[in-house]
Amino acid sequence: MAAVRTPGVSGYDLGFRSVREEISGRELSVEGRFPDWLSGQYVRNGPGAFEAGGERVAHWFDGLAMLAGFSFGDGVTYTNRFLRTRAYREAASGAPTAGAFAEPAGGVLGRLRALTAEPTDNANANVVRLGGRLAAITESPVAVAVDPGTLATERVVQFEDDVGAQHTTAHPARDARRGELVGYGTRFGLRNRYELYRLPDGHTERELLGTVRVDEPAYMHDFALTERFAVLVEHPLTAAPIDFLRPEQGFIDAYEWQPERGTRFLLLDRATGDVIADPRVSSFFTFHCANAFESGDEVVIDLVAYGDASVLGGLYLADLDTSTPDASTGQLCRYRVPLDGGRVSTRTIADVGIEFPRVSPAVGTEMEPHRYVYGQGSADPDRAANELVKIDVETGEVWTWSEPGVYAGEPAFVPTPDADREDDGVVLSVLLDVDAERSALLALDGGSFQERARARTPHPLPFGFHGRYFPASGK
Repeated sequence: MAAVRTPGVSGYDLGFRSVREEISGRELSVEGRFPDWLSGQYVRNGPGAFEAGGERVAHWFDGLAMLAGFSFGDGVTYTNRFLRTRAYREAASGAPTAGAFAEPAGGVLGRLRALTAEPTDNANANVVRLGGRLAAITESPVAVAVDPGTLATERVVQFEDDVGAQHTTAHPARDARRGELVGYGTRFGLRNRYELYRLPDGHTERELLGTVRVDEPAYMHDFALTERFAVLVEHPLTAAPIDFLRPEQGFIDAYEWQPERGTRFLLLDRATGDVIADPRVSSFFTFHCANAFESGDEVVIDLVAYGDASVLGGLYLADLDTSTPDASTGQLCRYRVPLDGGRVSTRTIADVGIEFPRVSPAVGTEMEPHRYVYGQGSADPDRAANELVKIDVETGEVWTWSEPGVYAGEPAFVPTPDADREDDGVVLSVLLDVDAERSALLALDGGSFQERARARTPHPLPFGFHGRYFPASGK
């Protein structure tokens, strides 16, 4: 499945070259020192191959899912595995990818199958614990359980419950206090609706909490969760159900940017499912929320905002396989949403490009106020993802880490056991060194934002999406 690399001046295109090998439990050489208390596993998910049926897929989001795992013990060991799914088998047999994010579904019947009976199992977006097992997920209502040690595919999980959504979030939020995952999905049909659900720890059957009827549902990737509320950020990238049945188009092609609709915050009560408030603001687009919490009679949400949805168009491989990729990034913004439906206030927290925002799980999973947001940044407008950033949301102060010829992936903050400061811990990120044509796992000090250690992999890893650190305790 190896791709032919189109050389680029910046080497950015290396991040979209297919992986040629799978490696099991290889000990990596380490520079510096990872903390002794790191004893779990950091698992990343994202595309590992970009070919199907002898052709290159059109969009970054449609690459074949591959997990990359880094285990901590006496040293750092590395394993990578492609998910052995129907999508993988079809690609290996020479069949083109169909019914995915930007790939044609093969006509009206193909789209109906993709939305109902055969949603894509190419779970290339994120990793979670599901029913006590490690699972890869994406935006289709399918999860792929894997062995946590070998990352070998065990089985595809298709939920059989009262949640009928055909498109769902790739970011279910874990509520550590209640011991559950909370997520939402969109059900398309004569009566379109968003469906809010919960999944108790150790279970694989979701419970429907509430629904919201909509005329033209929006494409949404993430949401925010507080102690009492789920917050859906409904930007105006919307579609009418009939638009999904157009032949020879991808899923995302059905959506149209309609800025006159504005962006709506839907606050759903987690106990009753009722919509508590649904104010609209001027249009913006977002992929990811950093965190949310309640403050008096308001819900505070920090998210990465874009002026419109054109960033999606810049993620086609035809645009990314160049020496000058579109490096457009959003900005970290804070929205305060009154519970009484009053006017929403907003401010830009820092004048710096950012994506993949993360906070310490010590506050994020407890839905408490946070002080710091970590993310992937772009200091140079001609070079995307070329730095990591740490932002103080109270003062606007920004720390950055970068290195010539190196691109950085999504950061993950791992707190020091019994830490007494929010930024006491390490920031993990997978790097791509285009000169060495290898990747590395980087650890930065959460406080000083200085390098502590890195472990180099035997091969370059493509740009991925999301990952998570799983403590050895299994939480």
